[in-house]
Amino acid sequence: SLTEKERILNKIESDTSRPVLFSESHGGSENQLRLLFKHVPDEYFKEINLILNNANPNLLEKDKINVLWMHHFVNQKEAQNLGSKEFVDQLDYIVFNSHWNFEKFQYQFKVPENKSIVIRNAIEKIEHHKKPKDKISLIYHTTPWRGLENLLKIFKKMDLKNVELNVCSSTKIYGKKFSDEHDQKYKSIFDDCKNSNNINYYGYLDNAKIIELLKKMHIYSFPSIWPETSCISAIESMAAGCNIVTTSLGALYETCTPFGKFVTFDGNFYNLDDKFQIKLKECIENYWSNENQELLKLQIETINRTYSWETRSKDWIDFLKSVKK
Repeated sequence: SLTEKERILNKIESDTSRPVLFSESHGGSENQLRLLFKHVPDEYFKEINLILNNANPNLLEKDKINVLWMHHFVNQKEAQNLGSKEFVDQLDYIVFNSHWNFEKFQYQFKVPENKSIVIRNAIEKIEHHKKPKDKISLIYHTTPWRGLENLLKIFKKMDLKNVELNVCSSTKIYGKKFSDEHDQKYKSIFDDCKNSNNINYYGYLDNAKIIELLKKMHIYSFPSIWPETSCISAIESMAAGCNIVTTSLGALYETCTPFGKFVTFDGNFYNLDDKFQIKLKECIENYWSNENQELLKLQIETINRTYSWETRSKDWIDFLKSVKK
C-alpha cells in the first residue's frame, strides 16, 4: 500500500491543471515540498490532503483535512479561487510562506484568519567556506523575469575591474513542458550574458551545484522586479555568506532583514537601476571591511539557524498534530 507521502505526490503529479509537471520542476515550491517530505515523518500526513499552490476545487477531498500550501502571489491564476467563499469554506487550512504573502491574501480575498497560518520556507544548512580574495564575484541565480535584464544593464554600465557576474538562470528549472513554451522569450537576454565581458553564464544548474557555487560568491545582486512571496535564492545566498543587494519588493524585506541591503522598489526602471547601481557599488567596495565581515558571520549563523529545516520541521509537526485534534 502507498505511504501517505506517495499518495499526496501521486495526486500532485497527476493534476493536469498545474502549469508545470511536479516531477520535472525544481522551482522553489516544488523543492520545498520535497524537503518537507524529507524532514517530516510520514505518519504526520495521515488524513491530510496537502494541496500545493492550486486553489482548484476538484482537488478537495471530503474525508480528509484539506490543507492548501500557498507560495504563489495573489495575482497568479492558481490563487484566484481563494476569492470564492464556497471554495474557502471547504478548505480547513491555508499555509502561507511569509507574513507578507498572508497579508496580501487577506487584503485581496479576505481569507479567514482562523484558517490561515504562516510557516516560512526553509533550507538545509550550508557549511561556511572561506571566500576567494582575488576578485569579487556577483551571482544572479533565479529565473530571468525577476530582474536579470536590469542587472545586465547595471553591471555593464558599472564596467568594474576585478568583478565578475555569474548568471545561473534558465526556464528549464520548471521542466521541459514549461521551458518549451517560454524559453524563446528570454533567448536574447541569455545571449547577452554569453557575449558580455566578465559575465559567466551557467544556464540551469541543479540546486546542489548552486549551493557549491554560492560558497565561492561574495554578493547576490538581485534587482528584483517580481513580487517574491519568500525568496529561497536569497535565503540560500545569505546562509552561504553572501551579502545581498536587492529591492524592497514583495516579501524580500521580511526575508532578508536585518542583513539585506535594500533599494526601494521603483516602477520607473531608470530610477531603480540608478539606485541599485549606487547600492551595489557601495557593497562591492565595502565587502572586505571588518564591519561587513563581522556582520556576515552573524548573518551566516542567524540564517542557518532560523531558516533551517531542523527548526522548520518542528513547526510543521506542531501544525500537523494540531489539525487532527
